[in-house]
Amino acid sequence: MSASVTQSFTHAILNQLQQLGIHISPPLLTLIRQHNEQGRLPLAIQDSLWMELESHRIEGLGLKIGLSMLPQNFDSIGFLLLSSPSLSVAVDSLINYSPIIGEGGVFAKAHSKEGWCLQYEAIFTSAVSMRIEAIFSSIATGARWVAGKNITPVAVYFSHEPQAPMTLYKQAFGDARVCFNQPQNAIVYDEVDWHFRQREVNSAVQAQMLSLANQQLAQLKPQTFVEQVSALLTHQPWLSRAQIAASLAVSERTLQRRLSDLNVNYQTLSQDIRKQHALAQITKPNITQASLAEYLGYSDESAFAKAFKRWTGMGFREYRLKQH
Repeated sequence: MSASVTQSFTHAILNQLQQLGIHISPPLLTLIRQHNEQGRLPLAIQDSLWMELESHRIEGLGLKIGLSMLPQNFDSIGFLLLSSPSLSVAVDSLINYSPIIGEGGVFAKAHSKEGWCLQYEAIFTSAVSMRIEAIFSSIATGARWVAGKNITPVAVYFSHEPQAPMTLYKQAFGDARVCFNQPQNAIVYDEVDWHFRQREVNSAVQAQMLSLANQQLAQLKPQTFVEQVSALLTHQPWLSRAQIAASLAVSERTLQRRLSDLNVNYQTLSQDIRKQHALAQITKPNITQASLAEYLGYSDESAFAKAFKRWTGMGFREYRLKQH
């Protein structure tokens, strides 16, 4: 199956172009509309759209397109992000499910002295600068939806040269430091905004959105049942067994039975994945036992402490000291 993007994202771009008075050639519009009923547009056709936009030579067009994006323009992922309790959780969902929006690149996150960094590596090779700026300005807009307040990045890094006056970058990224000709494309948020929780999670809504996202992702990348469960636990280790089952549109009993039929024990699988997460995260300077327990979905810190000692034979602090 060739790489593709969701039609809702493409239509949002076309709507914004109409508002800006930018006209697309009739043959290209016809080609896009021929795929309306399929719900997906081949990436090659969207490449053509971006190349045509680049030929208009309009300063900051990518930034303007990104700023105009709404949650519904990102298919089920937009609503999954909105149901996230924090920017941190939303970013994990974006990393895991971004192929549903488009298969033009790969997201990753990293921690630095400045805070938490969301990186993007493009696969597409046409109109790269414009598309990267559209992606990052839409992320900055989306971060404000998730946080429910006017948060701004600490810094934004682009691998290309400036494409517009700095006033347009300020409109997109506020007071963030914007740097060009960098080794990678990335947007950075501080620890407080990254982990800020504005509300309790509606678990029913989140489970519904996860279920829909997993169904759509499975259509793009078919997986075995064990792979689906493992992917959910790997990318969102805080999910309970009930939430995992709901995400896969099965009951907890069916989840257990289907895994058992494949000689896989849910508890063993989940504990192995949580252990991997714990050992990978514990070396990070700002990780605490309490924050790691919450990230891994433990009901309280003491339950995580017992599990950690069972995995390693040591307490959290003792193990951490031996790593330094």
